Amino acid sequence: MSSIKNNKNLIIADAHVHINDCFDLEKMLNASLANFQQHSQQQGYQNNFTGILFLTETKEQDCFNQLAQGKKKVKNWSFQPTSEKLSLYAHNNLNQGLFLIAGCQIITAENLEVLALITEQKFEYDLPLKATIQAIITAGGIPILPWGVGKWIGKRGKILTDLLQKNELSPIFLGDNSGRPNFWLRPRCFQQAETKGIKILPGSDPLPLVSEYSRPGSFGFTIQDSLSCEKPGNQIEQMLLDPQIPLQPYGSLENPWRFLSNQLAIRYRKNNNQNFSKAS
Repeated sequence: MSSIKNNKNLIIADAHVHINDCFDLEKMLNASLANFQQHSQQQGYQNNFTGILFLTETKEQDCFNQLAQGKKKVKNWSFQPTSEKLSLYAHNNLNQGLFLIAGCQIITAENLEVLALITEQKFEYDLPLKATIQAIITAGGIPILPWGVGKWIGKRGKILTDLLQKNELSPIFLGDNSGRPNFWLRPRCFQQAETKGIKILPGSDPLPLVSEYSRPGSFGFTIQDSLSCEKPGNQIEQMLLDPQIPLQPYGSLENPWRFLSNQLAIRYRKNNNQNFSKAS
């Protein structure tokens, strides 16, 4: 079995990556590559893998374009354009690398988060959920509704449940992330989506905390296939849209201690920012 695997290639992808301002990008890329290498070796593929970080930038962020235009430099890493505008090949001095694929995060009028993967286009905030999803589809991107703490309960949870039940928009995906605590029940929306044939794309979703720089690449999905170096974004999109291609999730959910400490750190950070704004 091991010899069969070694003759194939493994695509390893993290579907929810923020390059937060507090991150040292060199350290983040090193950690991402190490996480991909570790999972590939655990699965018996050794170095026969292609790593992908799907970026989900906010409207304030423009890291992908800065890297693509050479305006942002990263120690010991270089960024090579592909034949498509929405992807870059990032490689270190040892010629080890991974793909960065453009994408963004949008907040809708219902205060629901939507990710637009595999697109360099930016989208308007505060539009209705359905309009936001349709705009992403029209632009050729992949819309994902990612899980988040408290985001799928109450009124917002009902909106999502109704959307999945009607199943009027296609393609659409749900997103899982490594910040979901392992002591909570699996969200019902995941099962609802699966019964409709809707795929769930896992991603790390690192928080804007310095300690989170090592999270990208640690939680995601794999596909047993090879990827073109010319148009990796276009090719992986076709794979994701193909109902016959299975996705294998990997990575661990959050343990109680880190979940609670991260939530406290985020609350503390928000309070400090609010106090700073008032003082200004």
